[in-house]
Amino acid sequence: MTLSRAILTVAAALTCAVPAAAETACPAFRWITLGTAGGPVPTPERSEPANLLVAGDRHILVDTGDGTVGQMAKIGVQMGAVDTVLISHLHLDHSGGLAAAIGLRWMNQFPGKLTVYGPPGTRQVVDGIVASMGPPSRIGFGLGVPPPSPADSVAVVEIGDGARFALGDLTVRAVANSHFDHEGDAKNEGVSLSYRFELGGRSITYTGDTGPSAAVETLAMGSDMLVSEVIDLERLLADIRKRRTDAPEGMFAQMSQHLSTHHLTAADLGKLAAKANVARLVLTHFAVPGPLSEAEPGLRAGVRLGYFGPVDLARDLSSFDIGCAR
Repeated sequence: MTLSRAILTVAAALTCAVPAAAETACPAFRWITLGTAGGPVPTPERSEPANLLVAGDRHILVDTGDGTVGQMAKIGVQMGAVDTVLISHLHLDHSGGLAAAIGLRWMNQFPGKLTVYGPPGTRQVVDGIVASMGPPSRIGFGLGVPPPSPADSVAVVEIGDGARFALGDLTVRAVANSHFDHEGDAKNEGVSLSYRFELGGRSITYTGDTGPSAAVETLAMGSDMLVSEVIDLERLLADIRKRRTDAPEGMFAQMSQHLSTHHLTAADLGKLAAKANVARLVLTHFAVPGPLSEAEPGLRAGVRLGYFGPVDLARDLSSFDIGCAR
């Protein structure tokens, strides 16, 4: 072999090795907003709250609102690629798609077990889903032999305030937030959790539903990205009163109190993001009436009252990457 050919051979080998080494040194850390609607009222513009976290070669669902599996199909990800689900709280707009995620994964007989993490009460929810799969399990697939038991395809880990655990190289922390009237209690089903994900020195904090919360502020401190719900309070209350003329005044008063104290306005969120010194803010779970474009100017103006970093308003199937420092 000539010297020039040897040099070219070595160069080619190095060229092939660099991307592989770079991929190993900086695994993917990506957040995909599968559904960005807020609240239990379906809308034609946005799917119910659901997110997909890609951490290296792992795919993790974070909240599973109605339509989660269909939204995953739009980006070419099957449930067989997902082995973990994290639920922030047990309101149905955040968990209504869990039955399909568990059931269709089982029906397709994807290998491995799906592990569902969530607050107290999650086990009862999953047990109910598994029970509902009894009839199709007994029917089978027309092959003359019964399929594996649905109960063997899923596991549950209930967690509470202060939980910390590892999913491979990914570290997960959870705190109870202020979405409900009482403080978080590991023995109480009324716990709403916010999560922080850390991978190789990078971090993403996610809160589904919460009111202003010092615990979430501390959890998010210094995060590369904070993903949070937001509510357009005044416009939403006016829209509810207009649409729900059948609602008694007492119901409307309770709804008004819940929306104003257990959720984040844009101004509240801007203050939280600024105090937590996050590098980037992503708005999702939009509790806003009508098209998002109509609410966007007001939401951005509210956030800017306190936070001056980059702000993104997510759409369904938006993707946000946290790269590695060069």
